Amino acid sequence: MTAATVIRPLAPSEQIFAFSEVFVGYCARVTGSLDISALTAAFEALVTAHPMLAAQLVPVEPYGHTLVTCGPPQIVLTVTDGDPELLLTGAEPDQRHALGSVHVVRAGSTASVTLLIHHSIADATHALHLVDQLWYCYATATTGQVPELPPTRQPLPVEDLLTVRGITRRPIPGRAGPPRSEPPLPPADALNTNDNEYPPLITTRCRLSREHTGELVACGHRAGVTVHSLVAAALLLTESEARRLPVTDLQCSYSVDLRRRVRPPIGPVEGTNVLGFAGYRPGPETEPTPAALAHGVFHALRTDLTTGYVQQTPLQLPDTLAAPPANPFETVMTTNWGRLPSLSGPAVRIDDFRTTMIAKPDPTGRRPPQPGGGTSIITTYNDRLSIEVHHPPEFAPVQIPRIKRLRTLLTGL
Repeated sequence: MTAATVIRPLAPSEQIFAFSEVFVGYCARVTGSLDISALTAAFEALVTAHPMLAAQLVPVEPYGHTLVTCGPPQIVLTVTDGDPELLLTGAEPDQRHALGSVHVVRAGSTASVTLLIHHSIADATHALHLVDQLWYCYATATTGQVPELPPTRQPLPVEDLLTVRGITRRPIPGRAGPPRSEPPLPPADALNTNDNEYPPLITTRCRLSREHTGELVACGHRAGVTVHSLVAAALLLTESEARRLPVTDLQCSYSVDLRRRVRPPIGPVEGTNVLGFAGYRPGPETEPTPAALAHGVFHALRTDLTTGYVQQTPLQLPDTLAAPPANPFETVMTTNWGRLPSLSGPAVRIDDFRTTMIAKPDPTGRRPPQPGGGTSIITTYNDRLSIEVHHPPEFAPVQIPRIKRLRTLLTGL
């Protein structure tokens, strides 16, 4: 066996995704003749430039994980005949073997091409930059050339990136962070190999037409709010109805990309998870309407960015993890990857962009399941807004009405 070379221990912002082995998939749905040899060469070039994709995670005492490399980089690429809607057919992701892989599922002239990356080493902004580079290298490889990318520095955790910019945890008037306390030790067997299989997931999706997406953007402009605020408002109203709770009992929680919100700004692949955290709970006087809730989401974020609260939330993670978990029945989780650049590849047409997120049961108990499924992933590709929820099959009967209600609210705006 080849001896492992230690890269570094995971920081708290990365470690939160390691116990439950969270992988996130970034998928291009293509039509045409996909060149597998060119795709393999493209992924090899990507791994050469970003060797963290071929790294592994190993548990360390008393609790935590360390990034290591073991031998030559592994190029994990699978090709399976099947339903391209089932993005990970034939995939066997394992953080002990590789943290990045490519998976193709094809049927006739259509296919899904998914870049699957462990969440500990990349957030969406980082990973989407890699997706763009993968297709750039694919285009080069189809011409018979060997694709090459400039080497990159090892990405740093957000804690280090904030520290060098002089951002520290400090009191914010009117905003009490979690109390300082030592993170509790997880159960004695939490660091044992997580041999549980990934639970099967299906996707329920709300995808708007270009026309409806354009109207939603115009509505946001007229109201002076963002599309994200409008979607968050619609999700709050949807979940209020589905959970049979007043909207004032719900908390909308989401991550915020900090790269352009600090000085100097941070490049797309300079960090792993360069994320702050924001939330909004409607006050008792808030009208339960899309407009009122959207303004609430928008102004709460603007205030918390202005005071610097969101920028320092990653530094609060140890204390947040030590506090009791949030009530999942009161939390509406979203993540917005924003407007995605158009992808292109010779001899194929990239029609759509899909997402997936898989996780094993967390032995630490820090990730309680969300009612009805999981986090809503918001993207805009080819000028069409999409909201996807990945959930166990048994949640389909409750997710389908949710998506119908969400679509009605968004198109009604």
